[in-house]
Amino acid sequence: MTVSISGAIDFLQDKYALSPALQGLVISSIMIGGVIGAGFSGFLSDKYGPPPKHWSPRRSSTRPRLLRLLAN
Repeated sequence: MTVSISGAIDFLQDKYALSPALQGLVISSIMIGGVIGAGFSGFLSDKYGPPPKHWSPRRSSTRPRLLRLLAN
């Protein structure tokens, strides 16, 4: 996110002739908006997204099989 903001600073400065204080306000507003948007999209994904798949350690782990092989 910071790379895209650092690329946009020059464009914003040229287009709107921002003072350093206003430039800081604009950049911090963009960052705060990104944090709020990420939190809200996570909420929407949890509420309306696909149901979670249940994780089973026996199905996805090869450790018991490996231990049995090493024990023989």
